[in-house]
Amino acid sequence: NMVELTAEDYSNDHHDNDTGGSGAGASQSKRASSGLPIPRSYDVVGDVAILNSLPEGDEETQRKVGEWIMSRNKAMKICVARSNALSTSHRSPGTSGMVQIAGPPRNPIITSHYEYGVKCVVDLQHTFFSPRMAPERLRLSQSVARGERVLVVFAGVGMEALQIAARTEAKEVLAIERNEVAAECLRRARRMLERNKTATCPGGGKGAVERLSIMEGDALDILPTLEKSYFDRIVAPRPKEGNLDGDQGTGDAGKEFLVAMLPLLKLKGEVHWYDFAADHELPNCDRTRETVQSVCQSLGLDMEVIHVAKVGSIAKRQFRVCMDFRIIGRVE
Repeated sequence: NMVELTAEDYSNDHHDNDTGGSGAGASQSKRASSGLPIPRSYDVVGDVAILNSLPEGDEETQRKVGEWIMSRNKAMKICVARSNALSTSHRSPGTSGMVQIAGPPRNPIITSHYEYGVKCVVDLQHTFFSPRMAPERLRLSQSVARGERVLVVFAGVGMEALQIAARTEAKEVLAIERNEVAAECLRRARRMLERNKTATCPGGGKGAVERLSIMEGDALDILPTLEKSYFDRIVAPRPKEGNLDGDQGTGDAGKEFLVAMLPLLKLKGEVHWYDFAADHELPNCDRTRETVQSVCQSLGLDMEVIHVAKVGSIAKRQFRVCMDFRIIGRVE
């Protein structure tokens, strides 16, 4: 049962209850006067308020907390809380990892979410989606030039790919996603995109659909089958691989994906590479730079860093960062 919302239905996708009473936020005094364990902040995806953890107290208290939050914004129809960490390989909470505490029962917990006039479909139990990345997705789509071929790896429910297809003059957008639920969400959003009246790309929503392709499967299986030196831009919002990533990570920091991706890029092509860094690594993110440079060297590629910035917080003193870099030459 799809829920349709417009961007005007809520003022922000992340509400901090200590920032004062605008939109769904509420001051500390208002939270205290409710007599309920109201969380300091929560996210909104579509018509769902998402708490980062279950409120203290029994089910009745939790229901009242959910109803209090929903009462602050008419667009919110249900309230859910995460009951475990995002530990699955798809960075999703799983069926048991999200508990509905208020609103009419909804199972599965699916909603549709608008961002800058473009809608995606989100299964909150089986996919990962962060509304806080909206400004970053806007930045990405604004960097796409006319006629570019764009590859989006780790596409998830596809908001990056949908934004680029609907709001730029890209010639072609290919999205790759291995989570079958997320890929199905993206296919549903692609069908809805055809009717989108606000798409600013050539041909409107219909044109956007024609330029957007979806491949479901593991990127490491799919990437070697694609044409070399074909894409002008690669967007890689890589999911965090648990303890394998970050400054204490024991994994390869995504090197195998870079090795598979970079041969597909044209000379002068650009990559938006997402990694995970601790606060002490900011702002230079030398470890991320070294990872990318070592892969480029192994492939005989010369690169330059265009931009590095933190784009989101993932845990205490841990951040998602994006490094934009360009391939400027091939070393013979």
